[in-house]
Amino acid sequence: MTCRHAARKNGRKPLPKAGSDLASETTRIDLNLLLVFDMVMIERHVTRASIRLGLTQSAVSNALNRLRALFDDMLFVKAARGVEPTQRALVLWPEIHAALTQLQRSVRPGLFDPATSTIDFRISMVDLSAALLTPNLYRCIHEDAPGVSLSFVPHNPELTAERLVRGEVDFAISIEPPRMTVLEAIPLWSEGYVIAARKGHPMLDHPLSIDELCSLPQLHINLSGSPSSVSPVDAALQELGKSRPIKLVVNQFLVATTMLRESDLLAVLPMRLVADGFRQNWITFQPLPIALPEAALHLVWHKRNNGLQAMAWLKRKILDATTMLNADIKARIGG
Repeated sequence: MTCRHAARKNGRKPLPKAGSDLASETTRIDLNLLLVFDMVMIERHVTRASIRLGLTQSAVSNALNRLRALFDDMLFVKAARGVEPTQRALVLWPEIHAALTQLQRSVRPGLFDPATSTIDFRISMVDLSAALLTPNLYRCIHEDAPGVSLSFVPHNPELTAERLVRGEVDFAISIEPPRMTVLEAIPLWSEGYVIAARKGHPMLDHPLSIDELCSLPQLHINLSGSPSSVSPVDAALQELGKSRPIKLVVNQFLVATTMLRESDLLAVLPMRLVADGFRQNWITFQPLPIALPEAALHLVWHKRNNGLQAMAWLKRKILDATTMLNADIKARIGG
């Protein structure tokens, strides 16, 4: 009795013949199934994946069932807001996603045409960046690509790298520079911090001393909401053995400017956020009494997108919009 016959008799799957069964497994893989797997990994939601693929939800569900049988794994489990990948899916996805991307480059080189494209780009950025950059960015894009759309994703600094790696967003605009070697970044702008308050605030009719800064009630912006997050100004004050009285913590820049206008709170903010309110004469500012590194904003993306014409085109449009914004900000503050 051969080993293969013995294995069948004992109920075990026989070992594959060298090369033959491996080739058989490869031919069982339907490229359309991998496209479904890739999109569900990106969206983490079956309905949203079906919409982006142009398929019915039942077709996507059937494809997932075939994938589960193919890989002998659940791949996705239901979660509160969609689905979560299993460990097996997380291991499979990077190479599958890279292979699909390379295949698209090979069979459709130079296919991206802004005038006819209907691609939906996704960018992660904070509300301040979106409010400042969107008017110029939309104009830059819509002039050349009327069918292209933009979707902004709420920005969480702690999740930025993971979202870029998983392909959930195409670009991120972040104060935090990338720490992963698979990510690249270029600076968009940098600027200093100021202490700001409503127009006519009695304490901002003169430059503040450090003691005054540490005695006046203030508003603080914590984008991630993490209790361990420490702002640059608080870190600098801690080195001096000092602290400031924080009376309100918000997670959005635009909420901060609204609260400044409606209260006597002060806030340490990037000059770019203050410029529009200063131009409209409802906010005032003074220089900080303590030296801080400038706040730098970076455009971040995954290296796998470097060969994609669509991504290179969007990057140029973001840089063009940034140039326009920088000129506008300089005009607003008279600098």
